[in-house]
Amino acid sequence: MKTNPLQEKVEESLGSASLLKSTAVILAAISGGADSLALFLALHRLAGKHGFELRAAHLNHGLRGTESDADAAFVAGVCSQFGVPLALDKIDVAGMRSRRRLSWEQAARIARYDFLTRVAIETQSSAVALGHTSDDQAETVLLHLLRGTGIRGLRGMLPLSSWRTAHGSAALLRPLLNVSRRETEAYCLEHNLTPRLDSSNLEERFTRNRIRRKLMPQLEQFNPSVKKSLLRLARTVAQDVAYLDQQAASAWSSLAVVGQDGVRLDRHAFKALHPSLQAHVLHRAYTQAAGEASGLNLAQIEAMKDLAGKGAGRSLSLHGGVRFGTSYEEILLTCKNAPLSNHVMDETTLRVPGETRVGGWRVAIGVVEGRNRPPDLKHDNPYCAYLSLDAVGEDLKVRSRLPGDRFQPLGLPGEKSIKEFMIDAHVPRSQRNETPLLMANDRVAWVVGRRIAHWARVTPETEVVLEVSFHKTEA
Repeated sequence: MKTNPLQEKVEESLGSASLLKSTAVILAAISGGADSLALFLALHRLAGKHGFELRAAHLNHGLRGTESDADAAFVAGVCSQFGVPLALDKIDVAGMRSRRRLSWEQAARIARYDFLTRVAIETQSSAVALGHTSDDQAETVLLHLLRGTGIRGLRGMLPLSSWRTAHGSAALLRPLLNVSRRETEAYCLEHNLTPRLDSSNLEERFTRNRIRRKLMPQLEQFNPSVKKSLLRLARTVAQDVAYLDQQAASAWSSLAVVGQDGVRLDRHAFKALHPSLQAHVLHRAYTQAAGEASGLNLAQIEAMKDLAGKGAGRSLSLHGGVRFGTSYEEILLTCKNAPLSNHVMDETTLRVPGETRVGGWRVAIGVVEGRNRPPDLKHDNPYCAYLSLDAVGEDLKVRSRLPGDRFQPLGLPGEKSIKEFMIDAHVPRSQRNETPLLMANDRVAWVVGRRIAHWARVTPETEVVLEVSFHKTEA
């Protein structure tokens, strides 16, 4: 039996994603329109051929009253006819839009993808199959272009991507990106299925509808093949972006640290990158912090690049509750409600000699008799220091900084506030509360990792030397 070209393209897409196997579970997003209905039917036929499990999901957005309810009923009937399990839900998209101050399109998209991701996780699906066609792809590229996209937006939709929520993520597969809307309508007709017509596709409050119904026909007057041109652009740009992402990934390990609060980038290493790679690194950092990058645009990336080159103390609020900030040495992209500093330590008494665990540190203190001390007390490790026991005594404690703390740095005649010292020493703001202070007799004897106090130094008259070292631990 001759295979339909649409089904062949879907089969090829599944094969590229390694989903043509009996252990795969594919969740088909089905709205009831021609595109999703054609995809559902093709997947059903391929499931019989290759043995993978097919499931379906439909979200009623509640935007068209009884028409939306009729769509849900139609989808339930189709899934029952073909014996495919269906996950069905209804959500108040209008209320969600109002609460979160989103556009209609953003609200519907987020609601739909969050629902599909939840169902995919619950059913342990390998991927969610979406019915986006080549017409949708051309419209998406044009929409991104009109909104002011960078090179990444010119790729349009990817054949395989992901959507992440607070509960997990799901793979999104688009097998119809090389299939036209006319082909999906013909496929449904060929198999005696009558798709539902979504009246919201006629509403001009949606930007995509205006592009589809007004702008695209006008562009076709200048170039009848404008859709094909946009599709070629998307494919070419996708290849270039993939290469640049590889280069960004190579640089990532040497300049990025990912933590629970977000991402920290070495600002000096970042500034040394080519501007194009800077944009890709920032995109990756934002994605790590926000969970996904749909809210990031070219203007925001350019603003981050600009602030990164201007010095410390710059900040910017980004979409999704992500904060961008710069310090002397770092660029920070922090998650919504994440603290700018961690590991604030309460005052803890240290064993002298001995080891003490406090916060994320293991503190080791050894005693060296004056006559046995090394001739050169300098140390390459900034987290190891030699102090005079005569000066500091054995009652040593460690804590984070407190308001009013003062310090006499080694080699300076007078004191300065800890805050002033840290600013002068270019300690990133995000690390100032994390920096341990070694206290002796209620005085700061060492700003750990930076400088000891002048009065705590070892002199020729020192008889007993303390060797104090701080080691990072996992907890």
